[in-house]
Amino acid sequence: MDDVVLTIDIDWAPDFTIDFVAEQLISRQVRATWFVTHMSPAIARLKQYPDLFELGIHPNFLSGSTHGNTPDAVLHHCMTLVPEASSVRTHMLFQSTLLLRQILAQSTITTDVSLFLPGTPHIRPVEWVCRRRILLRIPYFWADDFEMERNIPCWRLASHLGVGKGLKVFAFHPLHVYLNSADTEIYQTLKHRVPGISEASPDALNPYVQTGEGTYALFKEVIAYLAAHGRSVCIQDIYNQWRNPGNGRQP
Repeated sequence: MDDVVLTIDIDWAPDFTIDFVAEQLISRQVRATWFVTHMSPAIARLKQYPDLFELGIHPNFLSGSTHGNTPDAVLHHCMTLVPEASSVRTHMLFQSTLLLRQILAQSTITTDVSLFLPGTPHIRPVEWVCRRRILLRIPYFWADDFEMERNIPCWRLASHLGVGKGLKVFAFHPLHVYLNSADTEIYQTLKHRVPGISEASPDALNPYVQTGEGTYALFKEVIAYLAAHGRSVCIQDIYNQWRNPGNGRQP
C-alpha cells in the first residue's frame, strides 16, 4: 500500500481560498479528502463533486471550542455538518482512548487520521479495536504547518517520496496553499494584522502571498504527480481497500 493521498484541513478558511484549492483539483481530476470545520457556500460546492471529494470532520475538542462545550456537543455539531462523514482528523490532533471510544459509539466514523508521523517510511493503517468495533487509524506523513517549523523546510515532492515505501498522506490547509506559506513568520504577522481571517477578502490576503518555494509550490507538485499517475484516492478508499479482502488487504 504505497498510495500518495491528499487531505485538506479546512480550519475555517475563507471561501475564496477553499475555491482556489478545489478548482485546481477539479481541473486535474484529482481526488482528495477534506476535513470540515464549518459550513459555507464553498463547502456546499465541494459536495457537488462526490466522485472527487470525500468530506470528513475536523472537530475541535479543545476548551473554548465553537463546536461545543462537551465532547458530545462537539461530535454532534460536526456530524450535523457532514452527516455522511466516515473519516475524522481532530483539530490540533486532540485524542484520548475515551474520545476514540465515543467517536466509535456515537457516529458513523470508521477511520481516524489524527496520528502524525512526519517523514516516516512504511506507514500502513492500524486497526484500533474497542468492544469488537474497529476504528481504522491511518497516520499521515506530511503537513504544511509542520514543514514551516523545520530548520530547513523542504518543498520538493521528490525528497518526500524518496524516504521509502508506504502510505504517504499529505495534509494541506487552504489558507497556506493560497498564501504559498513557506514560514510561520508571515502567517503570524497576517493573523496579527488581519483579525478574523475566516472573513478576510482577497485584497486583505494578497499582500501576504509568498513567491518561490512554499506550500502552494509543493501542492502543485502533488496534484501534478497524482494526475500523471492516473490514480488518486481518498481516505475512504484506503479504508475500503484495507477492509475488503478482495482488494488484497495488507497483512
